[in-house]
Amino acid sequence: MTIDKMTTVELGLAVVGKALAHPARVQVLRALEGGERCGCELVPLLGLDPSVVSRHLAILSRAGLVASRREGVRILWRLASPDIPRILDCLANLTCERTPR
Repeated sequence: MTIDKMTTVELGLAVVGKALAHPARVQVLRALEGGERCGCELVPLLGLDPSVVSRHLAILSRAGLVASRREGVRILWRLASPDIPRILDCLANLTCERTPR
């Protein structure tokens, strides 16, 4: 199949796959499993510069994996779907199956 014949679903999966391709973004998703967090709370958790965390959140948002809301001057982030932790676990199981023993 050529790129020009890809369906919307396939293109969407590629966007999600790219969003999950960085360990820091997976860490963000895992951190949000416990509920909403301000981006400022993620900075020390990840040990990254605030601008870098912001870029990671933007990528996750464009992929439809996180959503945000403003509360005063703070932006609170949450998982866009309650299924995301289960999906991450399934993906982790796939990688574990390929790990040599």
